[in-house]
Amino acid sequence: MIPKKIDEKTLELLNDLQTDFDISFEIKDIDYCEVFQKSKTVTIYYNPKIVNSESIAHELLHIWLNRFNYSIGNHIFLSTQSDKKLSKFLNKFLCDYIGNCCDHYKMYPKYLEMGYSPKEFLKNGLELKTSIADIKKIKLKFLGFYNSQSINLFIGCLFSILADHIKENDYTEHHKYLIEKDSKLYNIVSDFWKKWEAFDIENIDPIYNSDLELTDSLIDGLTTWVNGETII
Repeated sequence: MIPKKIDEKTLELLNDLQTDFDISFEIKDIDYCEVFQKSKTVTIYYNPKIVNSESIAHELLHIWLNRFNYSIGNHIFLSTQSDKKLSKFLNKFLCDYIGNCCDHYKMYPKYLEMGYSPKEFLKNGLELKTSIADIKKIKLKFLGFYNSQSINLFIGCLFSILADHIKENDYTEHHKYLIEKDSKLYNIVSDFWKKWEAFDIENIDPIYNSDLELTDSLIDGLTTWVNGETII
């Protein structure tokens, strides 16, 4: 059952997407909306007490991105699970999070075109997406060994910062602390993000504009970074 509170713009997007996807809605006791997709079948879960057009539009825009058939988070995960070092910190949760951050960057302009507020794009949308306190907890290396959980947190924090849609948020100190902790790892993630910002998802080409080649550049950078290091 389609939520009663969605407006004409979101309904328009829904009708357009239904030409390619089988989209249904289910009520769930959650404080946010979420989408589950298997092939062309999609279920959007929502709480009727708090749902609004912006939250439904957000999930529909994730579905809209699937039209472009790119793969970021899933490709990183599947490509690194046989690697004894990378698999220790590139777990499914982090890879899905990286994919989500990449999605948000590409769908946000369309969200604004629909006339919606930046505040409603994400839950607590105007707040900083990570804290100095979280970054200070990161202890990458101890007794010459890299800690996999700290690497995971470092990458997650940096993607949170880079993907923040509120450009007025000041992350100067966050960047400073991350660079001090490991400038090479910082540059690998930042370089990938710059490439993602420039990447044209609407004109993907296996030779000239490949999403897999782009993602592999991140994996290659991390592979070089861990070369000769012990990850625990």
